[in-house]
Amino acid sequence: MKRLVMAVLAACLLFSQPALAEDGNDANFAQYNVQVGFSPFGGSLNFGYNVSSRTSWNFVLGGLPAGVLELEQDIGGTKYTHQSNASWVGAFLSHRPIESARWFRVVAGFGIGRIQNELTDANGNTYSADYTGNPVGYLGVGFGGKAEKGFIYGLDIGWLQTGGPDIKLVEGTADAKAMADIKDHIFFGSVLPNVQLTLGYGF
Repeated sequence: MKRLVMAVLAACLLFSQPALAEDGNDANFAQYNVQVGFSPFGGSLNFGYNVSSRTSWNFVLGGLPAGVLELEQDIGGTKYTHQSNASWVGAFLSHRPIESARWFRVVAGFGIGRIQNELTDANGNTYSADYTGNPVGYLGVGFGGKAEKGFIYGLDIGWLQTGGPDIKLVEGTADAKAMADIKDHIFFGSVLPNVQLTLGYGF
């Protein structure tokens, strides 16, 4: 996964070079942007540097405070109350490979931080499923978020490649099947899906 991310990053940088000269003549080209984002892993503050109209770096600080998000989930036939918190930083490179469709982006990057999950069943048994391995790779695609002046918005869809969660019993009686079911659930695997909305301003 990390080799694939590095290959995508290298390709993005290579293809960005021809567009540099064009941007000097584009009055609407924005060198920088600031955005706020919203995803399952919390809110984020994004600082963007547009290398060209087709290639951009984004440096992100994000997190989800404890107690903000509480969900009811059915995992392996057992209902849990799920609480989560997270804190992370990341660096991501976006490239717009199609000249006539610069609203489409390919995104790759890395994140460093932690994601902590706590699941409690009806009997009071509580399990943790925490991600602390660093760094994690990210690959995805994006729509919107052009390198233009003024208000910008975007939608990103992708996945995080992690080393998987560390699942432990926090309180109560351990159940091997319950722990295995949690590990096999899509929300607690080594690959985590991500969807993010961003709003910002280019200048």
